[in-house]
Amino acid sequence: MKQTNQILNEESILTFLKAFPQWNYTKEKTLGYLSFEHSFVSFKSAFLFLTKLAFVSESLDHHAEIWNVYNKVRLKLYTHESNAITTKDLELIQMLMEEPNEFF
Repeated sequence: MKQTNQILNEESILTFLKAFPQWNYTKEKTLGYLSFEHSFVSFKSAFLFLTKLAFVSESLDHHAEIWNVYNKVRLKLYTHESNAITTKDLELIQMLMEEPNEFF
């Protein structure tokens, strides 16, 4: 059974992110979001990571904002429908970053 998508408070977000140090929480005015930035060893490695992101995103029907320049990838993630960080965002991060992860 699929869980309902719940808006999370800052404490829950920060507790979750302790397990994912590559991710950051930012709050700007009324919008909080999660961000990821990484320089991979090559464009190919960056694109393989983005390919994994594409499959995870499609499986959850949830998509991050993506920036890619050569080997650098930046992601910005929050639930647009809720204009907040929700359980869906954390699920995407968990699936994307789960072990084994050959990218880091």
